[in-house]
Amino acid sequence: SDITTYNPGLRKSHCRIILMSVTSTSSLSCPDGGRNQCSICADRATGKHYGIASCDGCKGFFRRSIRKNHTYSCRFDRKCSVDKHRRNQCRYCRLQECFKAGMRKEAVQNERDCINSHRAKGQTAGSLSISVLLQAEFPVLASPESHVVITNKRTAGMRDVFQSMKQQLLLLVEWAKHIPEFCNLPIRDKVTLLQTHSAEHLILGAARRSLPYNNLILLGNDFVITLRDAQIEVSRVAFRIQEELVKPLRELDITDKEFACLKTIVFFSPGHLESPRLVRDLRFQAQLLLEEVTCEKRGRFGELLLIIPPLQSVAWQMVETLHLARLLGEAQMDSLLQEMLLGEGAKAGNGLSTGIVIISVESSSPTKLTNGILRLQ
Repeated sequence: SDITTYNPGLRKSHCRIILMSVTSTSSLSCPDGGRNQCSICADRATGKHYGIASCDGCKGFFRRSIRKNHTYSCRFDRKCSVDKHRRNQCRYCRLQECFKAGMRKEAVQNERDCINSHRAKGQTAGSLSISVLLQAEFPVLASPESHVVITNKRTAGMRDVFQSMKQQLLLLVEWAKHIPEFCNLPIRDKVTLLQTHSAEHLILGAARRSLPYNNLILLGNDFVITLRDAQIEVSRVAFRIQEELVKPLRELDITDKEFACLKTIVFFSPGHLESPRLVRDLRFQAQLLLEEVTCEKRGRFGELLLIIPPLQSVAWQMVETLHLARLLGEAQMDSLLQEMLLGEGAKAGNGLSTGIVIISVESSSPTKLTNGILRLQ
């Protein structure tokens, strides 16, 4: 039977073992040790797709051709050679080879129907789209300083770290407001989501900005935390960000679309909310979007989701470090940081935070974002 699902809990080596055991009966093998070949171009096959063993390239080409109902023509005699070096030269002959090898058109249609069915179930709270998520991300992704040479950057002290945290938390508020479904949630749920996931988004943003660098963490205010010279507690968190998040994300070469989806999945995590189903549906929509933007590369969806556990762990360590520093009198934090990161000041109104509810903001300038954070009475 076809392997059509990916279990994020399985390691790559385990997946390969399972894949080999399932496809071992195939007669399509190379002379070099029995490695499976793509039935269309003889490149290395990644599994059975639409009924036959094929590579990801031919799988994606066939899916796009069927879904978009493309009609191709051959400039020669419809006898073009289709191998891994020339498979892109004639799309007509490549598609004909897909059909001759046994790829099934109905398998693509069934896959689409399944995705559409899941999507319909997940849209009870609204409809997320890649364009909406990218527009919400624009202030972060469009930063002109993101790849500038670091030689003129200054090393951050604790005051600079807190300043950057506050700036990024205000941008998180602005980001959430650009997602219409968030604005329709009850006030308590808005507050809970912002407080619960603020630390994770600080860490995720720092990892994103630091992708071009190996030995430092780039803050949102253009200060840097060097792994060697930072204070001991800060350096521990910075080292984990670099090792557990920056390096994996760099190896994956995460795209803007993938990052926007991953950030949304992290944020819309249902917990103790008034409308957990709405939030769960939003997260499911974000997962479907991530599946769509990663569908060309087998296993990439799971690899990206595996970033979330270390992200949560590093965020927890950062919050614990801030708690300890504040208790020992080593850190002076303003009320916004205390409320969003440490959960302090959330005593009034039967546990409802008195802080961050987003109503409307006329200016999107980071220096004026505080005008959009209104206090509940």
